[in-house]
Amino acid sequence: MTKIEVVSGDIARVESDALITAINSGGMWFGGIDGVIQRAAGELFHQQAANAKLVDGEAIVARGGNRNSGKFKNVIFVVDDLTRPLHQIVLAGLRTAETSGFSSVSLPTIRMGVMLGVVEKTPQQAVSEMVHGVNIFLSENPKSVQNITVVVYNETNLHRLLASAFSAN
Repeated sequence: MTKIEVVSGDIARVESDALITAINSGGMWFGGIDGVIQRAAGELFHQQAANAKLVDGEAIVARGGNRNSGKFKNVIFVVDDLTRPLHQIVLAGLRTAETSGFSSVSLPTIRMGVMLGVVEKTPQQAVSEMVHGVNIFLSENPKSVQNITVVVYNETNLHRLLASAFSAN
């Protein structure tokens, strides 16, 4: 059975086989997670994303192994041009983790920072969409992914919202 945990802190310090994040089809992404990845790995993951075909709603795996200073080994980029509900982005990332054989993933608060309001209009709506994506994934009875860690950076209220939403399931 897959374990879900909501924690506060720096996602680079959360041990996982893969960090799931969003990137647009132009190969760019913005916000705190981009900075976290660059500080931990320089251009390692950016270069792989730049060389991949990026299609809205699809995910790619950028492999890093132990070549970065973060606790995550790989990055799953889900292409997000902000045309789909968040649950589809989360689900695409989790399904890619499953087919890649990863046992643990870290998931930041996608669209709950600088992108909040573009698709999901409120934190509650974004949280609901994230939980919905995770629940669909869990209903598919994953075999590989055993741990999903949702990481909230410096947002006490958002941490409470997510923890409450996941514990209600």
